[in-house]
Amino acid sequence: MDYDFDLIVIGSGAGGGVGAEQAASLGKKVAVFENADLGGECPNWACVPTKALLHTAEIYQRIKEAATYGLKVDRVSLDYPKVREWKNLVVSRTGAASAEKTFKEAGIILVREKAEFISPHEVEAGGKTYSAEFFLIATGADTFVPPVEGLAESGYLTFREAVDFDHLPKSIFILGGGPIGCEFAQIFSLFGSQVFVADIVPRLLPRDDKEVGELIRALFEKSGVKIFLNCKVTKVARREKEKLVYYEVDGQENVISVEEVLVATGKKPNLDLGLEKAGVVFDKKQIIVNDLMKTVAPHIYAAGDVVGPYQFTHTGNYQSYIAVSNMFSEKKLKADYRVIPRCVFTLPEVASVGITEEEAVKQGLKIKKGIVATSIFGKANTTNDFNGFVKVITDEEGKILGASIVAARASEMIHELALAMHLNAKASDVASMIHAYPTFSEAIKVACANVE
Repeated sequence: MDYDFDLIVIGSGAGGGVGAEQAASLGKKVAVFENADLGGECPNWACVPTKALLHTAEIYQRIKEAATYGLKVDRVSLDYPKVREWKNLVVSRTGAASAEKTFKEAGIILVREKAEFISPHEVEAGGKTYSAEFFLIATGADTFVPPVEGLAESGYLTFREAVDFDHLPKSIFILGGGPIGCEFAQIFSLFGSQVFVADIVPRLLPRDDKEVGELIRALFEKSGVKIFLNCKVTKVARREKEKLVYYEVDGQENVISVEEVLVATGKKPNLDLGLEKAGVVFDKKQIIVNDLMKTVAPHIYAAGDVVGPYQFTHTGNYQSYIAVSNMFSEKKLKADYRVIPRCVFTLPEVASVGITEEEAVKQGLKIKKGIVATSIFGKANTTNDFNGFVKVITDEEGKILGASIVAARASEMIHELALAMHLNAKASDVASMIHAYPTFSEAIKVACANVE
């Protein structure tokens, strides 16, 4: 059968763009369908703009501490519209801004319409029908909004609105203490907002090691952020320009008045594209794929946030590559999630890889561990960044199973341990390597040496 395209990609974000360009490089005829921002949410509304805001917030905080370093700064003030301009500049310099040009140069057809399946090999978009031999679904995910009474009527923010304020909110209540909630708590607290964070679970960053969430909570509270855990938000109401947030902790109902409410309670996959007509199986959490990234329909693959299990840009890129490789190559690749670095950009940063100690215990594994505080190292002394630690988990033979880092440069440090895991190295291999002095990475060497 003749098709219009060898591959149709639905979505231009992390799960789609990489695969589209890869297929085009193999000489395949490719079309990308995108009815929203080219490049997806990460470069436009999430990863990139939040890191730009965090960078400004960190500089602002450092300037306020200038006297510690022997610098005299008479006056420092925040011009939030200018902060927004900086964020917009950063976004404009990402690859997403030139995605249309990149696709055109690669010979990829870009269709700026929403695509919906009308049969296993056909989609409809903008009143036209398009066919393909293979499909890659990369429609991403959107914010999951919990069913809280009055929340919709009172108005709330998601990450999209929160990165695009033209003014600094005086106060903000954040629903969710995961990575998104913690990063926005860090941003707004450093800029001077009164910040409240609530989560129904017993600790912040619940997917990380217990020590991680405990330390970040302590540092947040020290800086003035109010944390409510084991907390259920029951109602939100509007009162003139304020919002009243009603919540329960230990059976006691309380209420707080804030300017804004930010929802950061996770994501839900974007599945509204006629998957039933294509024969694709899915549930409320994801499209179901195997380790080849193939759905039950043998010519349809999926990648990125619409699949999971880790909703990161780097995971989506990886899955997209795996999917297209398996479409057009006899050598099949299987997705391996054993080594996925995970980062949260608070101050200090949080980074982890592999399994946590709790997960190891649940799996019945016999483990050893090593931990060291970053405060004992020369680099921490020279930069005045004393808060943090490195924790390494191994099996009985010393093979690294996972690691957690809280440190000023944790997002960069974690890749040494990720590489060690990728190469099936032991903690003793890392400990025996010479590490430069003074660096934060010395803590990795010592943590590995401390494994017992």
